[in-house]
Amino acid sequence: MFDLVKRAALAAILIWTSHGAAMAQSGEDCLSPASLRDGDVRRNAALFASGSGLCLSELQFEENGLTWTLTVIDNTRHSKGPTFYLLHDNEDSAFETALYGIRKYGGKLVAVESGNNREFNGQDPNRNFGATAKATAPCRDMRRKPAPLFTQFMLDLRDASPNFVLTLHNNANGHSGNGGSGGISIERSSSVMKGLKAPSGGDEDDAILLAGTQPYEQDKQAQKATAQFHKAGVNVIYEHVLPERNDCSFSNYVVLNRIAPYYNIEAQHGHTAQQKAMLDVLMKFHRMKVRDRAVK
Repeated sequence: MFDLVKRAALAAILIWTSHGAAMAQSGEDCLSPASLRDGDVRRNAALFASGSGLCLSELQFEENGLTWTLTVIDNTRHSKGPTFYLLHDNEDSAFETALYGIRKYGGKLVAVESGNNREFNGQDPNRNFGATAKATAPCRDMRRKPAPLFTQFMLDLRDASPNFVLTLHNNANGHSGNGGSGGISIERSSSVMKGLKAPSGGDEDDAILLAGTQPYEQDKQAQKATAQFHKAGVNVIYEHVLPERNDCSFSNYVVLNRIAPYYNIEAQHGHTAQQKAMLDVLMKFHRMKVRDRAVK
């Protein structure tokens, strides 16, 4: 199925720079921050000075009546790093953390451009993953089902060599049950989410989110990861994903299709330092896993 989708995507998608010309692949054709409308890029324009190694491009494709625009930033000096997915354009701390991440760990940043809004023309980008009508049937927040081009395009931008999928998100303070306004918190558990507070984990809104198809009590890998994150003083939230409860988020898509381990670094809006610190903990954990596999 996915080979057919990929071929259709390659045939149907036109990739353009902000000036409307076909995008070139050499480093000499990197865009300047001033040529993009992306406010996050403009805010960090100084980081793209000559010799920085950061290459800026803008990609566009159309599906289901929506023309999606993605900002992509590559570390040309260290390309074999994580792919940092930023699906909500109103989450500034996540963008700052991703920039920090690609400069320190390499890889690339992929950000949805939606005019500093969470949604794009009524569609939440993080509720737009799914290649078939059957898979996306339970999804209440998907505007038009399915979205195979959006889904495959996002996956094609990922470097698969770091064997995990990584997103960064920001959330509001607290949750409705304790007087807050956010939806993600280690203090808020449900049939889907399980909050796992570290002994010195700090704010309830700052956590690394894991996801799997088993309940947390049966997911040994999630338990091992949680133990390591807790030792480092990082809270964890575990998402139990089932096909019948699919919400067409990236986490659900990645887990249900067994693509790779999924991590989401969540932090309250403005908690940039905390989000960077959690990223460092995650990358240290990943290096330990790679080392352990090599020893075996």
